[in-house]
Amino acid sequence: PQGNATRSPEEESQKGTMETCHVSPPPLLSAHPAERGYHVRGVFYGWNPAHHHLLPGPPSHLPVEDVNHSDCWLHVRLYYCDVLVKEVTTRTAEGCRITSRAVPADNEHLYGPSCMEQIEFPPPRVLCGSGRVAGMTDVLERLLPHLERGVLLWVAPEGVFMKRQCQGRVYWNGPLAPHRDWPNKLEREKTYKLLDTQQFLQQLRGYLSHGQPTPQYQIHLCFGEEYPTSAGHHFQKLIMAHVEPVFARELFHHAQRMGPTLLRDSPQPCAPGASSHIIRVLKQLCQP
Repeated sequence: PQGNATRSPEEESQKGTMETCHVSPPPLLSAHPAERGYHVRGVFYGWNPAHHHLLPGPPSHLPVEDVNHSDCWLHVRLYYCDVLVKEVTTRTAEGCRITSRAVPADNEHLYGPSCMEQIEFPPPRVLCGSGRVAGMTDVLERLLPHLERGVLLWVAPEGVFMKRQCQGRVYWNGPLAPHRDWPNKLEREKTYKLLDTQQFLQQLRGYLSHGQPTPQYQIHLCFGEEYPTSAGHHFQKLIMAHVEPVFARELFHHAQRMGPTLLRDSPQPCAPGASSHIIRVLKQLCQP
């Protein structure tokens, strides 16, 4: 599946089979958790080697040490002209808004859930001590007002989703992007699926069990400029956001540290910082 705006079930049934350049999660699943009328709590992903599908885990059935919100967290890094200017790990189940200015919390219909964490682009003057890029502050000052209302990002059991609300153009690249060397534009007020949890777990299983390429979970957003561009041509972008779902990053990093042999052969592999749920999922992924 590939990242694109959601379509209705009726349209999907007419397509017969899903095209490789589109993804169509059911609207009720891709909507923001607050819009679905509940809050995401606890660990909500798992792996069933027999059926290759996600197993939502009710928090009441999980060991106490596994119940946490980190599955919903996002690690966000903001860049001006390839210079890191802000780094944040969101810690709310409702996700975050990346914007040039904080939005009012009194109109959820217009702006989205008020409980979303707001990540503001810093003033361009942060570049003043950055040598050759310091002269770009005027350009950034003109571009940032077009990013008011920004983009909404959140994690659901099905994956990572996004909705663009700002007037300024936003382009992206990531696991479900339709193009690798051609701009992927995000239209306003449409919900996009940027990462599929099931696909990521399948890729991680292939990496652990069969030596396949590393799973992809990084998402790159480019504000105001077309992105990505032709293969082999790296152009410095004015404003970028690099986004990683924390659950995917932790699974991959612990998989790298422990490796398939330890995960298969050790009943209780030692992995500092890894929850019992992460170890359990990784051990399941290593099963034949």
